[in-house]
Parts: sequence; C-alpha cells; structure tokens
Amino acid sequence: MSSASFPFAFRPRKKIDREFVRVLRQMANHTRALTRRSRRILPVSIHETRVLIKRCRALLWFAKGTLPASELKRARLHLRKASRLLASQRDLAVMRTALKKLFSDISNPKDRKVLVTIFHAPGPGPVTDKKSERSLRQATSLLLATIGQITQSAKTCSKWPSPSDRLAKAFHTTKKAGRKALHGGKAVQFHNWRKKAKRLLYQLQLTHPASNKRMERVIKQVDKLQNELGKYHDSVVTQDHLRKNLSRNMERSLARRAANLLEKRKDRLEKKARKRARCIKPK
Repeated sequence: MSSASFPFAFRPRKKIDREFVRVLRQMANHTRALTRRSRRILPVSIHETRVLIKRCRALLWFAKGTLPASELKRARLHLRKASRLLASQRDLAVMRTALKKLFSDISNPKDRKVLVTIFHAPGPGPVTDKKSERSLRQATSLLLATIGQITQSAKTCSKWPSPSDRLAKAFHTTKKAGRKALHGGKAVQFHNWRKKAKRLLYQLQLTHPASNKRMERVIKQVDKLQNELGKYHDSVVTQDHLRKNLSRNMERSLARRAANLLEKRKDRLEKKARKRARCIKPK
C-alpha cells in the first residue's frame, strides 16, 4: 500500500500546517474536476462528491482545537447542507443495491419473487438528471466555499495537534461507539458506529500515506468494518422505504416479508462487524 493509495494524505516529515492546507487545495481541485465532468458520469460524480464531503469533515475533526470554534461550526453546517442536497440520490441507489444484494444472497423462490415484485413496485417520484445536476452544483459550490474558508483560517493557526494523538482519539471513539451498538442493538447506534469507523479510516489514510505492513492490515480491517456497517445502514434505509412508501402501493404482507429478510441480513452483518472489530488493534 503506497502513498498513491491515499491522494489526500499528509506527507511524512512535513509540517502539519502546510500539509493541511495542501490537502485542502487538492480536495478543491478534485471537486472542480468533478463539476466539469458531472454531465458524463453523474452518478459517479455524486458519489465522489459525497466522499469528499466526508473527507473534509475528517479534516475538520483533525483540526478541532486548532481552528476557531465558530469557523468549525459554520463549516460543519455548510457540509451538512451539502450532504443533504445529495441524500435523495444516494438513498435511491442504496435501496436498489441492497435489494439486488439480498436477492443474490437468498435461494428461496418465494422470497426471490417477493424481492422482484418490490424492486419493480412504484415508489416516490423519480429523481431526474436535471434535479441531480442542480443538487450536485449546489453541493459542490458549498464544498468549495467551505474548503476556501477553512484554508484561509488554517493559514493563521500556529498550534497543531499531533497526528498520533488524534489517531488514538479516533480509535477510542470508534471502540466506544462499537460497544454501545453491540450492547444496545439500535439502528441509530450502528449508524453512529459506522460514522466513527469511517472517520477512523480517513484519519488513518490522512496520517499514514506510506504504511508498514502492520498498519496496512489495520487500515484494511477498518475499511472492511465500515463497509459492513455501511451495508447494515443500507438495510435500515431500505426497511424504512418499504414501510413509508411501498406498503401504500402493494400488499403489506409482501413489504413485511421483505423487511424480515432485510432484518436477517442485518443480523448477519452485525455478527461480521462484531468479529471484525475484535481484529482491529491500534498497537
């Protein structure tokens, strides 16, 4: 795993303040490139913009205690708004992917027939390319404005945190969120665990661009954990969609059966996440 794997990363033995600004500029350039090519590959541009928003949030978290609190608050609000602009496009893609994956995981013909019926059932109004393009432009505009704001503020800061200290904090908060999720079993707790695991992954990639083999294994395990938790959350989103929309347009028994299948999938993913979490050791 080389530094090329993580384009938005601090270079070794460089000053943190300069690297922080350099990474922000990289992100701004990438955002502009996504805007220019959005018409050709709209779904990819939307996905990559959402990832950039999350990486920007991870940078803000790294700089907590360095950047002024008011600047951080304003930047978080802008990023949250940008993310919400792309939420509807993301949720539709998630539901279709979750149903397709569930279909491939089961062999019962009756259950498969239920999923096919649901997959083709009428739902909420479609999100057109025109609406998606407009939302993407608004989101990238907010992201670029936020990056510009943070960049200017970062240039005036002198005291920066230690990457090792921030990484230790990220490990701690992820482990704590995991314990709560596995003990409480609530969807919102698993979603919070996923967000903490995602943030940990971005902190690892930010501070370890050229990792040794041990750290490579840690990054790989954290990536798999957040991916499994992401699939868990996608199942929750799909269940909510079935309850709020599809049950109005089809037999409730079919929607209920599909929701039960998704519940079983969540159970399988929870077991995988539990096992994966035990393999992640920061030291």
